[in-house]
Amino acid sequence: MFAIDCHCHIYNHEIAPRAVSNVGQFYNINMNCGGTAEELTEMSKISPIKKFVVNAVALTPKPVYKLNEYIAAECKKHNEFIGVGTLHPDMENMEEEVEHIISLGLHGVKLHPDTQHFNTDSDKAMKLYECIENRLPLLIHCGDYRYDYSHPRRLAKVLDSFKNLTVVAAHLGGWSIFEQAVPYLKKRRCYMDISSSMPFIGIKRVSEYIKIYGADRLMFGSDFPMWNPVSEYENFMKIKMARNEREKILWKNAAKVFNIDCSDYVLQKKVLQIQSV
Repeated sequence: MFAIDCHCHIYNHEIAPRAVSNVGQFYNINMNCGGTAEELTEMSKISPIKKFVVNAVALTPKPVYKLNEYIAAECKKHNEFIGVGTLHPDMENMEEEVEHIISLGLHGVKLHPDTQHFNTDSDKAMKLYECIENRLPLLIHCGDYRYDYSHPRRLAKVLDSFKNLTVVAAHLGGWSIFEQAVPYLKKRRCYMDISSSMPFIGIKRVSEYIKIYGADRLMFGSDFPMWNPVSEYENFMKIKMARNEREKILWKNAAKVFNIDCSDYVLQKKVLQIQSV
């Protein structure tokens, strides 16, 4: 079944080994992949995952412009890629960079409060959300038992303050504190991805969260290069659910939020249905 991986990080060849190593050390895990664009595109050839939402987070304001240029360039080289830009709450030219992201044809903004060292609901972050509300969807890391930067209660405040901000709360809204996210996000308006959840809490528990939040709000994601997208897809397919719910999580929700053209897949699906009649 066709799928979009809505949560992938990529790095250029020069920094990929160091970047992947640093991420592994930050989360104290053995990294599963090398983190390059080419590695990711190869996975589209051996799996039903045909599109990948890719990003590169700027840990400080300085590399924001270059990282957005890099993601846009990779998207031009790889038709499988849907790029989202990066911003940093401490940057001075916020509005200008938002215009730059849009001009590059990128489809959203990715933030990671824990590695960028800002509170999700800080005043500077609130100014950032104001700049992208009604313009770009936000994919934001949520949850870490070691830090308070991205606690789901902070995201709840953002959601209450920005009614027209489209938000995808990564990792079921609370990586490593999944249960704590439920009272803050269950009834609030936001999407979530399931990246970096199955390896930590298992398929059975993830299936329970899918029932809690509902298929209309969830998206498939791998968190590449932390995890192999193909393996994550195979594990997700083991979860029992209705076909229409699976399609929403695998691609329909992501296509809607990130404005991804899936017409080729839809056309192909219709042709196969006609041929089977």
